[in-house]
Amino acid sequence: MNGTIGKLALVIALLFCCLVGCVGQDYRFAASETKDGFMSIFDGRSLANWHVVPAEQAGDWLVHDGLLVGKSSGKGSDLLLKTGDFDDFELKLSYRFRTPGNSGIHIRGVVGTSESHRVKGYHVDLGHVGIGPQVLGAWDFHGTPRGSVLVVRGQRVVIDESGHKHFTKIDGALTPRDIHARDWNEVHVFVHGHRLYFTVNGKMASEVTDNEAAKRIDRGIIGLQLHSGRPMTIEFRDIRVKQL
Repeated sequence: MNGTIGKLALVIALLFCCLVGCVGQDYRFAASETKDGFMSIFDGRSLANWHVVPAEQAGDWLVHDGLLVGKSSGKGSDLLLKTGDFDDFELKLSYRFRTPGNSGIHIRGVVGTSESHRVKGYHVDLGHVGIGPQVLGAWDFHGTPRGSVLVVRGQRVVIDESGHKHFTKIDGALTPRDIHARDWNEVHVFVHGHRLYFTVNGKMASEVTDNEAAKRIDRGIIGLQLHSGRPMTIEFRDIRVKQL
């Protein structure tokens, strides 16, 4: 009898560990899973699963009418998910700029290892209509001298083992005409192995294939950014992730 109970306890423990691993080390998200495999990581009520860096800029981020609002005086800050590291995943969210601004999404981010950036790693760049292709629709890499902008909107880049970049044009790519100025825009980010790309309103923005093992990052956090330099306000909603 004791042996049976012990085996049952072991099975339960293993199932619990699998559940935690499948949701980014936080089983609380399991209840939010939807039919398409995406789980909500913003509940529309609080920032309980998030934290701000630097801490003194915590007032930059708040929840209002079910929306996640970032409002910066110009100093800049980052809102980071507490849930641990992600490797391969898809992320969906909607954003709306209330003012001109520069924002984005940290992908496989690492905190505390860069002297130049609060969060090192890949970065989906978002900005107001008119800010330019090096921001709106681009991929950055923060914290390492790789030229910061990996690829601008409308292009794909393959980075070879030695760090050289090879660019090609994306046919039918995202243009400023596809962006809803001061209204909601839907972003879908794909992070599959060494390949990262994203769409806005269903149009491919840009793509990176990173084969430079010495500088590549394979796991990291998810976060949102308020860029320094100008006061700005941006809103987010429907933030969901699917582990692959």
